[in-house]
Amino acid sequence: MNMKKNVLTILFLSAVLFVGTKAFIALFSYQSAEKIKSALNQEFAITYSWLSSELDGTIVFHDLSITPYRLKRTFHIERLRLNYGNYFNLLLSLSNLTSSQHDGIQSVTAQSIKGLLEGRDFEEWIALEYGNDFSAPLGLYACGDQTRVNHSNLRKMGVNEFKASVTLEKRIDADLNELAIAITLDMDVLGETKLKSTWEASSIPSAFSKWDVEKFQLNDFSLTHVDNGYFRRLSNFCSTLTQFDRKQFSLLASELWQKKLGEIGLDVGPVVKKLYQDYLLQGGQLYVALSPTKPFVLNQFNDLLDKNLIPYFGVSAKLNGDPVHAVEWVVNGQHFRPPVQVVSDEPKNKMFETSQKKKRGYFSISPDELEFVPEQKARIIMLDEKQYQGVIVSVNEQKLELSQELSGGAVVYSLQRDQIKNIEIWQ
Repeated sequence: MNMKKNVLTILFLSAVLFVGTKAFIALFSYQSAEKIKSALNQEFAITYSWLSSELDGTIVFHDLSITPYRLKRTFHIERLRLNYGNYFNLLLSLSNLTSSQHDGIQSVTAQSIKGLLEGRDFEEWIALEYGNDFSAPLGLYACGDQTRVNHSNLRKMGVNEFKASVTLEKRIDADLNELAIAITLDMDVLGETKLKSTWEASSIPSAFSKWDVEKFQLNDFSLTHVDNGYFRRLSNFCSTLTQFDRKQFSLLASELWQKKLGEIGLDVGPVVKKLYQDYLLQGGQLYVALSPTKPFVLNQFNDLLDKNLIPYFGVSAKLNGDPVHAVEWVVNGQHFRPPVQVVSDEPKNKMFETSQKKKRGYFSISPDELEFVPEQKARIIMLDEKQYQGVIVSVNEQKLELSQELSGGAVVYSLQRDQIKNIEIWQ
């Protein structure tokens, strides 16, 4: 009888303990979520219905909505799952969660992401946030007057809603000082992308607040993309504007893509151009891997100038399982390097006229020369490292106004001159 009573007591206490830990996890998770929402409230609006925990060590946020203000659109996520491997690890890692550390998290899964085709599209956001040069490789070419795939174009291709799911998996090998990250982004008819990478673990602090992305050290990287019939839809859409068949579209698009990349300082060789052409023509699966001989630090961009990226990063590629032996993709240093400043007694406007005879590209100028460059294409770098690119439309002692052409029309930025770090003019 005593044995039966003891067993029942143990079961009762276990149940109470389990319920208590569930409540404990829910409280900590709620506090962490509110802390994250507060920290990001200038950039995102975040709401969720409720949260729960599971025996496999997972915290689940239900009916999550995220609105990035810069994108001007809302994404609804049915369940966002943070997995810690097992229930015990979850309990041990709760303090890391409240202090915004990624220690203990083994995977993050966002299921059933949906969003209306409204606000800014991703390419428009990239151009707005980082400049037109960053969006150029993803641009739309040989498609009449269309230069990107906007929401209206997607609807004409039969895509009426954004659908996706995302999985991020993380593994740390302390002995090798290696952090492995794998991301799978499935965007339904828009294609699926898998990214795998390994990093020097010591270059990525546990606390997100201590991250300095420029100091991250990349060991290797691979990309696998499956088009899921998207390029066929794209070719059919463009053919209504140009009357090109898919073969003609792929050929001309690759030529214009190669030319555009040359304009932004990336000289693409014929094999890489042919790979772009064949992928548009055939669709299927593209695989690209980078295996540098030593870790690449993300702030070493200047080391890439005038380098052939293919051997530098040990690039290999396959299209639908067939190896592609790409040999050339060079970063044109002349495009990115500022000119050597020459001391001269000539008037400043005379010096500026002379500088225009140099090879075309972006060249740094001093703030005093701004009055001589109205209606010039410029790239402005602010003290907070944010970049703006467009045409200078007006300048006074306090500020300059920069106009940038977007799909919805021109956007004019008013930039304070005392917050400008560097000014580059296209010459």
